[in-house]
Amino acid sequence: MITPEESGAFTGGISASMLDSIGVSWALAGHSERRTINNETDEYINAQCVKLIEEGMNVMLCIGETEDEYEKNLVGNVCEIQLKKGLAGISADDMDRVAIAYEPVWAIGTGKVATPETAQQVHAICRDIVKDMYGAKIADDTRILYGGSVSPESVDGLLAQSDIDGALVGGASLDAEKFGRIINFQPAVVQV
Repeated sequence: MITPEESGAFTGGISASMLDSIGVSWALAGHSERRTINNETDEYINAQCVKLIEEGMNVMLCIGETEDEYEKNLVGNVCEIQLKKGLAGISADDMDRVAIAYEPVWAIGTGKVATPETAQQVHAICRDIVKDMYGAKIADDTRILYGGSVSPESVDGLLAQSDIDGALVGGASLDAEKFGRIINFQPAVVQV
């Protein structure tokens, strides 16, 4: 767990400077398990993001809705709140050190995967939010990944979508064959 604090009694926490000192250049902030199990708030997650950027590191901001929020059609609202709060205080100049991972909470570790069309819709919403915050060029350049039970069976459809720039792989990374298939994804060649 990244702590926004530089030092103090934060048992189990790791400061950004500690990670940086051993060559770590990327860290996650806002993963759903941290949000739910550890009750990390949007404000705390923002402090993690800001601290990582201040330390010269890169951050992957994880966002996503619960199944209840999905069923109530609140996906766009949840993502907007999490993005705006998570990126507060991060300048346009620092956005090249930020990636966003859309991970619907209901899909993480469940075997359920958003359809490629649903994932594309949400990624487009996220890109529009970043555009409103930072402008079109930064929105186009920001990497937005999909996470949530990514598998060899789902990777092709997901990564064929125009706004999905990659995958944040969880459980499938524990199986070399499955992970190998995912990381060696080859986009379909379009014949003209």
